[in-house]
Amino acid sequence: MSWMPRDLSSLCAVHTTVTNCAPSTFLFLQLITALFGGSRDNKLNPNPFYNFGHNNHAFGGHASELEYDFIVVGAGSAGCVVANRLTEIHHWRVLLLEAGDEEPEVAEVPAFAPVGLRSSIDWGYETQPSPRSCLARDGGRCPWARGKVMGGSSTLNYMIYNRGHPLDYDEWAAAGNPGWKFRDVLPYFRKSEDNRNYDRIDPYYHGFGGYQTVEIFPYQDSNVYSLIDAYKELGLEEFDQNTDRQIGTSLLQHTTRDGERLSTNGAFIRPIRNKRDNLDVRTNAQVTKVLIDPHNKIAIGVQFRQNGKVVEAYARKEVILSAGALNSPQILMLSGVGPADELQKFNIDVIQELAVGYNLQDHATMDGVLFGLNKTATTVTDEEREEDIRYYQRTRRGPLSSTGPLQVNAFVQTLFATGDRADIQYSLDATDVRNFITDPVLTAATAVTPLAYYDGIMVRPILLNPKSRGVVRLNYSDPEGAPLLFANTFQEQQDLLTMVEGVKQSLNLLRTHSLGKLGYQLVDVPLPDCTRDPFGSDEYWQCCAMSYTTTIYHPVGTCKMGPKNDKSAVVDAKLRVYGIKNLRVIDASIMPTIIRGNTNAPVIMIAEKGSDLIKHAWLKENIDLHSLPPPSSYQVSENEYH
Repeated sequence: MSWMPRDLSSLCAVHTTVTNCAPSTFLFLQLITALFGGSRDNKLNPNPFYNFGHNNHAFGGHASELEYDFIVVGAGSAGCVVANRLTEIHHWRVLLLEAGDEEPEVAEVPAFAPVGLRSSIDWGYETQPSPRSCLARDGGRCPWARGKVMGGSSTLNYMIYNRGHPLDYDEWAAAGNPGWKFRDVLPYFRKSEDNRNYDRIDPYYHGFGGYQTVEIFPYQDSNVYSLIDAYKELGLEEFDQNTDRQIGTSLLQHTTRDGERLSTNGAFIRPIRNKRDNLDVRTNAQVTKVLIDPHNKIAIGVQFRQNGKVVEAYARKEVILSAGALNSPQILMLSGVGPADELQKFNIDVIQELAVGYNLQDHATMDGVLFGLNKTATTVTDEEREEDIRYYQRTRRGPLSSTGPLQVNAFVQTLFATGDRADIQYSLDATDVRNFITDPVLTAATAVTPLAYYDGIMVRPILLNPKSRGVVRLNYSDPEGAPLLFANTFQEQQDLLTMVEGVKQSLNLLRTHSLGKLGYQLVDVPLPDCTRDPFGSDEYWQCCAMSYTTTIYHPVGTCKMGPKNDKSAVVDAKLRVYGIKNLRVIDASIMPTIIRGNTNAPVIMIAEKGSDLIKHAWLKENIDLHSLPPPSSYQVSENEYH
């Protein structure tokens, strides 16, 4: 493979002083493509069709070499975990299908995270125009990045390891999903985890020795600890936020290992890919439908496109959809499972009517709250940037081994919050001040600068508990093409009001001694589409939220888990699709309600638990984990840690 960055040439066609469009940016992209554009997995796996063709049995009336016990659709945050865990049973053959290519080395550089967005490893999806969000964006659409690559969105995300609040999971169980309380799922969080910061965490809540390494970055610039100190001045305690409480601040842990991103591909598939002969992996294989016998409603396989050909593969036991909250509902609908009125528009035979695609939720945020830096800007010359790139390539250390100010986290409550859970999380994003005030939309669309270099910090309040709900629908012009995403962001007024309160609370940071002594200042240049309202007024911030809407890319909920009497549910508590035998969904789409935190760690947990549910069903043995002891009695041995 050869990774390709986003095409800036068309975006930068108009004359602009935004430096993202300067020749040096194009030279930077050329350099990193040359240095990091390949994949280590191509070197390890020169034959992309490795291990096919040694099983030539008839199945369901079909004579096919592509016959397996399980077929996993999507090698993303969930699918890689499921494929690993199912192939632990040596007599089970598993096919893992990924629509994208191998994971490129450029994705492994933490500070290069923005470069992956809208590149060749991103599906490139956009929301449909809405009257209350993304109004200033091109065409009124917001980009929704989704990984089209081995590792899926764990290869594309910003690597934050945060699980949300324990009550989020208790809420799932209370809604009629037994086995999903936090006490039930904590063992699965711990099972996958290899936490390498024993001195910074509460060990009761963490795992050691799992596949997925979790750690703080090896590099923090001077702003990072000043920002944490500022939050502490405002009364937020610094502690491990992956425990039984959340409101406070922390230096985030990430899914990295020794200065490199560790996607679920790197953690769960790469170590076993050429060692387990019962695992077959196919890349560039896009599944278009699940093959379902319409008479007995049993899933028997999948149809996928690869190398210009339509291929069918068959599953003796189960098909598992792990294509994510946007693609899993699309595949179900293409297979005849979904809302009858929607499927009939496309002349798709309805096999099972379910509320597929509904209940879409996401963590929305906004551009506009910008702090300019005086003494602590980290900008560099082109020559210094290239030196950092070469240094990182040799050592996996230096500024490029982290994500700048994004390492700092805070959870807070606004006046709309109830109970003990936060309703706002703050993301502190690296920004070029001059670029942003010159053209905020073009700056966002062309953002490829490494996160290590900035002279401004965009303070983004993240809406943790949105009331608004969206829907995923099939594309009217091409049902197999990009699904239509109706995000409906800020459809509910309370979401907008909560966002504004989040903005106003964030401004308290500028009152702290920690940031005041460094010369942090609010950039008070009104954004172009919001000049009708006085800068800093509630109306101004509402305009910014609706016009310069953005997201941290956490879509969930479109194949909702719920009890049988819940007409909006698509899967049961064992993740089985209602009305269809031998078909499960295991990914973010099953979340009944979005968790109050980052979604990657919960999706890995869902995959761990889902894998055990499958094993329990087919091995006919009780593999449920024993109840955990209370925190006060739990100890981690030195052997377990090491």
